[in-house]
Amino acid sequence: MTIKTVVASLILGSSSLAAAAPSVTFSASATAGTPYGTVIRDHRTPVAQPIVTPISAPAWQGQWKPPVYRQVTLASNLPLASGRAAVSVGARAGRFNTLQISASGGRSLIKQVYVQFDNGRWQVARNLDQTLAGNQSLTVDLDGNQRAIRQVIVLGNELGYGRRHLSSAISITAA
Repeated sequence: MTIKTVVASLILGSSSLAAAAPSVTFSASATAGTPYGTVIRDHRTPVAQPIVTPISAPAWQGQWKPPVYRQVTLASNLPLASGRAAVSVGARAGRFNTLQISASGGRSLIKQVYVQFDNGRWQVARNLDQTLAGNQSLTVDLDGNQRAIRQVIVLGNELGYGRRHLSSAISITAA
């Protein structure tokens, strides 16, 4: 063997030894048993802390609140030209304690109110004879407690103003 081949093999052998044994070491660790399971993250970037906000609603205090009932408009601008106005309601509209009949145009004379409940029974408010004009209204208390209504029939007349006859209309609201 020539000296050149020996020197070349020594140089090549020393360079491969340097590549096989680097001077930098890496290590990683993972912890188990965290509340979210095993978390593996990159440690080179900082971790943002979670933001915890307290619940602002009060906890159960042992008292039930009464239900809040809303008003439902059953009909608006219902004409009384023929002396009768009828509204079909149905059980899906809700359960009600009172009916409020208010004037929504002209002047109306309300004579009677018929209410048919969902079970087929009727309630009749007779001899009302109340004139409604402007923002006036008439309240009819319903029999029973929170009943579903099938239909409402209002009997009455339009009251004109002589030559300037305004057609009367009513609105029916249940609560």
